[in-house]
Amino acid sequence: MKSSKYIFYILSIVLVINSCKSDDDMPEFPTKYARITQKNITVKTAEKYNVTIHPVFDSEETAKEKFVWSISDGGLASLQSHSDNSVTIKGLTPGETTLKLESEDGSLKYFSTLNVMKAPDFEPVFIDFGPVLSPSPFNNFQRPRDGKLENLLTRDGENTGYSIEIVGSFNDFEIIRDIPNTLGFPSEVSNDMFFNDGIGVASAGFKLSNLNKSFKYSFIFYSAINDNGTENEYIVEGQNQGSTTLSTAHNQSGIAMIKNIVPDNEGNIHITLQAGPNNIQWAKFYNINSMIIISEYDEITFPLKFD
Repeated sequence: MKSSKYIFYILSIVLVINSCKSDDDMPEFPTKYARITQKNITVKTAEKYNVTIHPVFDSEETAKEKFVWSISDGGLASLQSHSDNSVTIKGLTPGETTLKLESEDGSLKYFSTLNVMKAPDFEPVFIDFGPVLSPSPFNNFQRPRDGKLENLLTRDGENTGYSIEIVGSFNDFEIIRDIPNTLGFPSEVSNDMFFNDGIGVASAGFKLSNLNKSFKYSFIFYSAINDNGTENEYIVEGQNQGSTTLSTAHNQSGIAMIKNIVPDNEGNIHITLQAGPNNIQWAKFYNINSMIIISEYDEITFPLKFD
């Protein structure tokens, strides 16, 4: 008899669920839970990259209960629990582990994947080339005749001590063009540049100095000019070398990137610009609007967002 009543109860629930047209029509069944909304959590190995996680609960009553945080591999990160059941995670060593949230009585559990990544060796350095001043965080290299820009600042305004100076020569007259971009660069960046006529000056570039010889540096180049058939080639040399090209004609969305260059024994890296092999512009124009320097452990996403 009890078995018949149980079967009837289950069938009734199924009929009710099947009759619902959407999730909004579903009947409410009391469910107690504690959840971590992020299935994958990433934290970097420096205190300023600490991450605080706030779990969600089915009710205020559940939220007032005591919950315990733990990770499978305690060597990868440290946890600091708070009175509101949130937790602050500090990355210690790169790797992957499991983060667990559990009620004190063990009746509720929830898991997420925790990825610990190496923190960047330094914050990104943004450089704008051209006469129009760009807002922070850009270091403004306004005119080729200035020759050198010292004590480059990071995105956070920290002085790196790095210097950049011109090797060779760029045209020493103002080049300002109306070129929009979808990369998040301010108009002050995309509308001015350092520039050369490749037939007259085959190549020119920069020397970066006072770099940390134990770091690997990656470079993002943005160049745009409103002429047809232009292409740049970028060559970056330290203890190792990288090169790449970029179509610069009316360029609104393209960048060039060279990764993981180690400074030479003097702490220098040399950057050369020239017309690319597919440059068919009559004067072989090549130019540079902006350069971003990042650590091997960092990455830049576009469109850029500046706080």
